[in-house]
Amino acid sequence: MSRIVMALFGSGLALSSVTGYAQQSVVWDVNSPSTIIAGSGCQKDVDAFASTNGNDLAIVFTRLGVDLPGGGSPVLADRKNCTVRVPATVAPGIYIGQLTQRISYGVTKTSGATGSVATRSTFFGNDVSPHSINLPYGYAVNEPLRVASRVDNFSVRTTPTWYSSWCSRSRAPRGLYQANFAVSGQKRSSREDLIMFVDGLDLKYEVVASLVRCQL
Repeated sequence: MSRIVMALFGSGLALSSVTGYAQQSVVWDVNSPSTIIAGSGCQKDVDAFASTNGNDLAIVFTRLGVDLPGGGSPVLADRKNCTVRVPATVAPGIYIGQLTQRISYGVTKTSGATGSVATRSTFFGNDVSPHSINLPYGYAVNEPLRVASRVDNFSVRTTPTWYSSWCSRSRAPRGLYQANFAVSGQKRSSREDLIMFVDGLDLKYEVVASLVRCQL
């Protein structure tokens, strides 16, 4: 079975980097009624499970993927999707300067098949660039691990409104990590192979060395 893993990391930008800051700088409220993990390829606490470890959030899927082996069903196309929404609270006086999306994935396909993995997400209302992987027609793939990354920088803004929402020393900012994931594929004939299962999706927000302290 193939494996696709996605990781979301944070890293600091200018102003003043946070070193030796409180270990618990981000709290993910996975048990909140506002937490949603649902879609054609996932259902919270049934085949998709959220957990936390310090500042990290992990979501593991067991059914999100495409399974179109050769010689099997006459079905030639499939698509699975999942919507994730998790509330998060960031410690007072710091903000996020940069996010890196890294997708590690594996796939088995013959030359007549095509597949894709796509994400679109926001963090605290900040757009994170769409991240997609496309596996086109014309070549075969049988690789247990590939890695693709992209980085988003969030501009430092100094307006009073921005500081009051992100940089209050007495109030912890609270917002949502929201994402839509899709795994899709199709093949030209029943003899072709296309297997892209998401066995685990890890969303890691590593904040100890990645947040920036506000300069008020």
